[in-house]
Amino acid sequence: MRSKQVGPALAVLFLVNVLNFYDRQALGAILEPLRHEFSLSDTQLGGLVTLFTVVFALAGMPLGKLADTRPRRGLLALGILVWTGLTGLAGLAVNYAMLLGTRLGVGIGEAVCTPAATSWIGDLVPPARRARAMAAFMTAVPVGVMLSLAISGPVAQAYGWRVAMMVAAAPGLLLA
Repeated sequence: MRSKQVGPALAVLFLVNVLNFYDRQALGAILEPLRHEFSLSDTQLGGLVTLFTVVFALAGMPLGKLADTRPRRGLLALGILVWTGLTGLAGLAVNYAMLLGTRLGVGIGEAVCTPAATSWIGDLVPPARRARAMAAFMTAVPVGVMLSLAISGPVAQAYGWRVAMMVAAAPGLLLA
């Protein structure tokens, strides 16, 4: 890829990673409203986070292999569509099982991001500049977490947790 195209591609990957962590952390800002609406125990709330993490970790291995063998752009776009679609669908959950199912699907969709994006960065950036590109990509982690907590909580307080989940999902349509 030409160097003029590398900057925009890296900017998009940065935004994808921001969204990755925004959507992942949105749940943290709405745990109490979820507890009250669905009468959830601490164990059930913890299960939302723990089971997400387990599924995310397990899905990462086969999805990493796919990122080595399939076109990364399409794989990443599919992952974004899956995780953002299910983040938005979580806002329509009518019970704990549906909420848990959407979160597990988000974990699978998000597991695509790191292997596909980092492999793509490896393709775009020569080894001498790759560490800087990876550092910029990973800067998206605290940015995404910060934005999620700064936006999801106030949106949930003003409009409800369902709207907060849908707001978290909306940017994915543009990035996919």
